[in-house]
Amino acid sequence: MDNFVITISREYGSGGRLIGQALAERLGIDFYDKEMINLLMEESGFTRETIEEWQEKKTSSFLYNLYMSTQERPLSDQIYLAKTKIVNQLADKGSCVIVGNCGDYILRDRDNVLSFFIYAPMEERVKRVREVYGENPDNNPNIVKKRDRQRSDYYNHFTMSRFGDYRNFDACLNTTIGLDLTTDIMEEMVRRVFGGTADESGK
Repeated sequence: MDNFVITISREYGSGGRLIGQALAERLGIDFYDKEMINLLMEESGFTRETIEEWQEKKTSSFLYNLYMSTQERPLSDQIYLAKTKIVNQLADKGSCVIVGNCGDYILRDRDNVLSFFIYAPMEERVKRVREVYGENPDNNPNIVKKRDRQRSDYYNHFTMSRFGDYRNFDACLNTTIGLDLTTDIMEEMVRRVFGGTADESGK
């Protein structure tokens, strides 16, 4: 298949972004994670600060009631709609790896998509967040749990599905085996399913 998309959903600190970058490099295709912020800025017209604050927040009951009374969509809804449009455009454009952004749900009806969920034990994630991401210097697991909860609440709210549910993915991988080996397994799956070929543009 000339054009394929890999989506990666992940627990915070599991290494999903790093794996996605490595996989995209191996396959010679585009990679999107934080790059989505610039695309969302162009599509929605919102500032970077607004998108960073709202792109993983669900709508509160207060904001929903406000929306119902004013008929203006809450910021989180507007950003999700823009995100849905962009993810579909990226999938149409060419082969790529998309991390997060509800990519597995948005592209769920396409035949040329492989979706992965990446997870790891809490102690490994806390360590990676501190040593690799340069965050959480006090090794506080509550910070990791908070980010997990935020992602889960957002995903569950907008997709009407459950974050991390194995039925939403083609494979769920525990990075305890190592990021390189996890990437190896995913690359092998991609090449067996899609032949590892990119589109004619070389992406």
